[in-house]
Formats: sequence, C-alpha cells, structure tokens
Amino acid sequence: MTDVLSRKTDEFISSSASRGTPFFAYVAPIAPHVPATPAPRDRHAFDGIKGPRLSSFNEGDVSDKPSWIRQLPPRLTSSKLADIDERHENRVESLQAVDDLVGGVVGTLRNAGALGNTYIFFTSDNGFHHGEHRIPEQKWRPYEEDVRMPLMVRGPGVAADSTTYTLALNTDYLPTFTDLACSLASPCDTRNWSYVPDGRTLEPVLHGGVTGWRSAVLLEGAAHYTPAYKGIRTVNTDASTKRKYVEYRDGPRELYYLDPDPQERTNVYHPASPPLALAGRLRELKGCAGQACRTAEN
Repeated sequence: MTDVLSRKTDEFISSSASRGTPFFAYVAPIAPHVPATPAPRDRHAFDGIKGPRLSSFNEGDVSDKPSWIRQLPPRLTSSKLADIDERHENRVESLQAVDDLVGGVVGTLRNAGALGNTYIFFTSDNGFHHGEHRIPEQKWRPYEEDVRMPLMVRGPGVAADSTTYTLALNTDYLPTFTDLACSLASPCDTRNWSYVPDGRTLEPVLHGGVTGWRSAVLLEGAAHYTPAYKGIRTVNTDASTKRKYVEYRDGPRELYYLDPDPQERTNVYHPASPPLALAGRLRELKGCAGQACRTAEN
C-alpha cells in the first residue's frame, strides 16, 4: 500500500509542477500500523531486532502509577517480550517503504524543478508503547512515548541541520500551511480570517524569527483500555521546569518533573500539595477556543 501511495504522490507532483500552479499533497501511509506488513524486498531487513528498552521499560515498581497500570500483570512475561520485539521488527521493516516514499517525493520535486520552493513536513500523529511502565502496546496515554513526536521540515528559509524545542500542535498546521502558501503564491492575508484558529502559524519558528511562543499544551485522550484524562505539558521557562500534570476522569492524578525524570518513572503528585498553578492552567486549556487558547498556552 505504501508503494501505491508513493507512486500516486509522485504522479500528482509531476503533473502539478508541469502546470506551474501551486499544489498541496497530504500523504498518510498506514505503515507502521498493524499488521505492519513489510514490502517483500524489506521482509528480512531487520531480523532479530529488539524493541526500544528505555529506563521505564518493564518498570519494576509502579506503586506510584494510576490503578489501571497497577492492575497490569506484574512485569512483562517472556511471551509478551517476544510479542513486543516481533511487532517492533515488523514495524521497522514496514517503515523502509515509507523511507522510499520520502526519497521518491524529494527526487520527484527535484526533477520537476520544484524542490527549491516547496515545503516538506514529516511527522506522525502519535507514538506507541513497547513495554514502558509495563504497557505492552497501543497509544492514547499521556506519557511521552505517546505524545511527544518530532516534526521535521524542509523548505525555503528553513536553516539546514537546525533544531528547536518549541511546542507544536496538530492545530498549528492549518494556519502554518496557509501562511506559507501566501508567502509562495498570490498575496493574501490570513489575519482577515473570519475566525481565529486554535493553533498558530509555525512560520516564525521555521524561519528563526519567533520572539514569543507557547509554554504549555493540552493533552487529552480516551480509549477502551485507558481511562479518559486531560493534562498539561509545559516546557522550560524562566519560572518553572519542564512538567506534566494529568487528571484522570476517575480521580487519579500524576505529576512529573521531566528534566530529572524524562521517562516519568516517579509520580510526585501528593493530594496535600497539589500543583495549583498547573491545575488552573489546565482548566483554562480544557475549554478554550481561538485567541483564548493562545492566551492559556502562553
């Protein structure tokens, strides 16, 4: 399926570039989602590879975690570990075709003479568990393995080999893409929109001109295997360290200081001293819209 998407994407780019008109392609391969079937050429490319083994992998003491984690079987069994490694092997092998897709897009843009004025965004919607905190698989949780995803961008004015740790959200894509399209195509002014989007344009971040940015984002999720929750994740500022605070609908709370504890092994929440400032910001983020979200994030 990834190869089919790759071929259709390359055909679309070539056809659009030949007409000399602006174009936009949203390409979403299923890989590495299960069943994570590798292309035949990649079926044995990573035989025997093991899943990631973070310090939180198969965590020994989860007494500080919510009840839904404490109720998981004590430590992962050998068969569960084998399942994790087999799934990881399939996922890595299935991603090789995604690598080929990306290479094809870049090559097609170059051949069409369109690479120099085209932005390429590469990211994913979420991460995945491989045994961290004894969680053998799946997503939707508030932990870093689920919610922290890299975003890679290439395009006009984006410095090569540069890195920023500013917080970006999926809601940023709409204002970002319209801003960048306006800068490359016919003049337009997104400030004249009839509404204010929840997200904000990443244009100043990409071009090194950002002077102020969000210091917190809202986390939220629910699934049949995880209680519903809402949380707040902050970045380092002059006044605080990088933190995460989570409220589950059924009552439990989690608080992590991510600088000394990036794998979230120690929940420091205590009901006698709740993080009132974080809880207050979380309440603002829960129900915000438009400009109010920008204010609550700052």
